[in-house]
Amino acid sequence: MHGLDSDVIIKIVSLFLIFMGVLAMFGKLKVPGAKQIASKRCSSCGRFRIGRGPCACGKGKT
Repeated sequence: MHGLDSDVIIKIVSLFLIFMGVLAMFGKLKVPGAKQIASKRCSSCGRFRIGRGPCACGKGKT
């Protein structure tokens, strides 16, 4: 009986490590369009700009 307990623990630990590895691979993926979204922010205040006009803070033009 004692040998069966260690087998279960080894299986649980190995499944946990595999799951963490899969999460790490998904975490390294780049989001498509992230660079384009970042360029839509105001350079001074960091808020998103809507339209082509200046930012509402009045400092940043792009």
